[in-house]
Amino acid sequence: MDDIYTNLAVHVQEVDSRSKSNAYRINEHDNEIKELREKQDAIYDLTSSVKSIATDMTYIKEDVKEVKSGQDRLNEKVTILENRPANETKKKVDGITEKLLWLFIGGLTAGLLALISPNIPW
Repeated sequence: MDDIYTNLAVHVQEVDSRSKSNAYRINEHDNEIKELREKQDAIYDLTSSVKSIATDMTYIKEDVKEVKSGQDRLNEKVTILENRPANETKKKVDGITEKLLWLFIGGLTAGLLALISPNIPW
C-alpha cells in the first residue's frame, strides 16, 4: 500500500509541478495578450486617424477645386477689365480711321466729278 501512496504522492507532485508551470505560462500569455490588445488599440487609433485624414483631404480637394474655379472666373474678369481701355481705344481709332477713309473717298469722288464734268455748276 505504501507503493500506491508513494506513486500517488509522486503523481500529485508531478501534477502540482505541471500546474505551477502552466500557471506561469498562462501568466506569460496573459501579459502577451495584454500587450497585443494595447497594440491593437494603437492600430485602431491609427486607422481612425488615417480615415479622418483621408476624409479631410477629400474636403480639401473640393475646397481647392472651388478656389481654382473662383480664381479662373476672377482671372477672366481681370483680363476683361485690363483689356477694356485698349478695346475702347481701338474702337475709337477704328471709328476715326473709317471716317477719314470715307472723307478721303468722298473727296476723291468729288474731285473726279469736278474733273469729269467741269461745265456743271456747283
